[in-house]
Amino acid sequence: MAARSKSGKMAPKGHQQYYLIQFSYTSAAWDDLIKNPSKRDRVAAVKKIVYDLGGCIATITFDCDEDPTPKEKFASFGDHDVVVLIAFPSDDAAAAFAMAISAGGGVKSMKTTRIMPWKQAMGAMGTAMAVQSGYAPPGKGR
Repeated sequence: MAARSKSGKMAPKGHQQYYLIQFSYTSAAWDDLIKNPSKRDRVAAVKKIVYDLGGCIATITFDCDEDPTPKEKFASFGDHDVVVLIAFPSDDAAAAFAMAISAGGGVKSMKTTRIMPWKQAMGAMGTAMAVQSGYAPPGKGR
């Protein structure tokens, strides 16, 4: 069942997995975005796909930022042009998103990294500690 988010949009409820999505536009896509301001809001362009797959796009605020407006997508320097955090109910949904966006032809590369909240990572560390004594690494003479 979906619940209304702070923005007034319907946000899915339930167990979600988190993904760091990084991608780069083709030169033709950049040319289109530069020349056509009406096409620049790409979050709006993909939000329906994300929601149709049961996901949602993270909105991030920074306590130290003088502009309190939540941010959903970031331009980046380096290997990728854009970074966004998206939650999906499954790896299949995340893969379908990546396939749908990549198939459109405006993206030349996309990297999807499954991420976990730090609290969940700390739980995994506790589990690792519990099973670590039963592991003998190669070359360590155990």
